[in-house]
Amino acid sequence: MKIGFFTNTYYPICYGSVISIESFRKNLEKLGHQVYVFAPNYEGYEDKNKKVFRYPSFLFKYKIEYPISIPISAFIKKKIKELKLDIIHVHQPFSLGREGLHYAKKLDIPIVFTYHAKYEDYVHYVPLLPESLLAELVKREAVNFANDCDLTIAPSLGIQKIIVERGVKKENTKVLATGINWKKFQKGNRQKIRKKYSIKSDELLFLNVGRINEEKNVVFLLKAFIKVALKNPKVKMMFVGEGFLKKDLIEMAKKKGIKNRIIFPGFVPYEEVKHFWQAADFYLQASESETQGITILEAMATGLPIVAVKATGTEDFIVDDVNGFLTKTQLKEFVEKIEFLIKNKKKRRKLSQQAKKDAEHFDELNQTKKLEKFYLELI
Repeated sequence: MKIGFFTNTYYPICYGSVISIESFRKNLEKLGHQVYVFAPNYEGYEDKNKKVFRYPSFLFKYKIEYPISIPISAFIKKKIKELKLDIIHVHQPFSLGREGLHYAKKLDIPIVFTYHAKYEDYVHYVPLLPESLLAELVKREAVNFANDCDLTIAPSLGIQKIIVERGVKKENTKVLATGINWKKFQKGNRQKIRKKYSIKSDELLFLNVGRINEEKNVVFLLKAFIKVALKNPKVKMMFVGEGFLKKDLIEMAKKKGIKNRIIFPGFVPYEEVKHFWQAADFYLQASESETQGITILEAMATGLPIVAVKATGTEDFIVDDVNGFLTKTQLKEFVEKIEFLIKNKKKRRKLSQQAKKDAEHFDELNQTKKLEKFYLELI
């Protein structure tokens, strides 16, 4: 098959949707298919993959840096005609998602849409407009777009339930989580990271991986860690990623006198993240905006004991008290679970073993074979 991916987010940005796109792209090519990616241009970045085509864009700078596509390109229009695509797969309902839908209709080929995000949770990135009004408009637009597509993929059962309740036709939806190379996350260099950031052998390291922004609920995470840290001098917390709330977290830690126990490595290339996973002893997540939460699967594959807020996506992979802990968005309960794990090595080992075992069910090649089957059925 010749497959066209249309996405508003792509390298050098490395969000969860990009990791998902790349996982499926690489494995579809392993299965013998040709995948062409259509994405916004990012000034100064050069693609090694010759099957990536970039639309003109401008860089949006409000809280984050994000390229906004200008979906006009005579070159791409000509290229799509030459490629003779069999199917188009879009990864957002806006901008290049609409462009992908336009070409699918024009070429009379099937179109698939992956519902990567609860888009209303990201309206705070749009300045000036009222967030409540914008959230409703975004939800409505995403539902209408999904119903214009032949198939909508939900990354978790929780998201499928939400979008069907909002009006997406259930018969046109399927659930497919992004797979991971679960073996890779067991091969990181623990000492490399612990030595670099001066983490002693008798210190416990808590980890969070993702944007340090509002939708990831990182302020809640730091508040929880502060409560734990003030009782236990042998714990440290690491936030891998970048975001506009980083300065606020540093200030919070400074006021509580634990600034030197909070570590911010900044943006880390995806291939290097495995070392950070291995360096950690626990994984903490409080985000309520996930549709899947690939980092949860990566933490499971590493064998980290997990304490996470019960939310869409997260609860599809963590079984409370079996392969991790799920809590309400309540500081007291979240802190209690962390403190329980610190004291109970036996429980940590049990959760770790089960998490590793469960992560194997989401092997990336097997998940891609399911996607391949969806494509072939549509064609």
